[in-house]
Amino acid sequence: MIKYKCRPAVHTKIVCEYCELINFPLPDEYNHFKYLADTDLIGFNTITNLLRYIENNCDNKYFFIDLMQYFIQRIIKFTDIDLSAEVSDAQKLLAFTQFYNQVSDLNWCNIETQHSLALVAKRSPQAIASKYDDLFIYSCITHILRHSFKDKLNLIIELPFERSFYGVDVDLFDNVTFNCQSMSVIVAKDERDVNPVMAENKLTLSSSDRVKAAANSIPPSALSLPNLANSIGVSERGLQRELRTENCCVKDMIQNTRMNSIITILKNNKGNIKKSAYESGFKDLPSFSRYFSKSTGCTPTQYVRNNICNNL
Repeated sequence: MIKYKCRPAVHTKIVCEYCELINFPLPDEYNHFKYLADTDLIGFNTITNLLRYIENNCDNKYFFIDLMQYFIQRIIKFTDIDLSAEVSDAQKLLAFTQFYNQVSDLNWCNIETQHSLALVAKRSPQAIASKYDDLFIYSCITHILRHSFKDKLNLIIELPFERSFYGVDVDLFDNVTFNCQSMSVIVAKDERDVNPVMAENKLTLSSSDRVKAAANSIPPSALSLPNLANSIGVSERGLQRELRTENCCVKDMIQNTRMNSIITILKNNKGNIKKSAYESGFKDLPSFSRYFSKSTGCTPTQYVRNNICNNL
């Protein structure tokens, strides 16, 4: 069974969009992410690696704090949580937790008592990924539960590490307790929560789904069997053998993923072949044209003329 961890592409897409908005250049390997659907699955650590790169290379040390203002509005639309006053804080917190457990391998849990509901995210010691996830959860929760947070009533937020672990981003936090071993958000129930509110929902993916997520995380030009197997942490033969149990051919998956990605990029660029070749990760136009022609039976120019120009 493939154990590659996944999460939706939306978080990485939002960061890429924001970097483009503020003219902060990213490595070429991130060019293709903005063309994925929000719900497409990618590697779990992709967003962590991206944020680490930005933290190490961006002159604005408050980048993440600035990013959150842009990030929140987009991510709340993605989760589609009912933020109306008719819904209790416990129900909102549960909806947020369960949504992410259904679409990613975050594996958060809820703990319910007679009077409260908690979101608990266990943390590895001083893991850099935990820093970004804590900031993400805090920003989302304080927006979702903003009325309770504003009054500082019926809401407890605990962070797993000391203040210094979060660096300059610690300025984002308010009304929290540090060094509590796990990331926890605890809200009080009210009269609308007389019955138990919890329901278990976990992400269930096949091995081929997880391999597809790994393929989505690799630039089209670099997507190959060796690179795919390496990113998942298995041998090439082991990967092929595992997918055969699901009647899936890994070479077909690679080819389909590459071409679907290239076609999507080409369409989004309104047939701009040079730009699409670059954003697909090809070093030059001739190599892009050769691959495209071999895969589709027509040149990029012919494809654009027959399939894109007519629809503009």
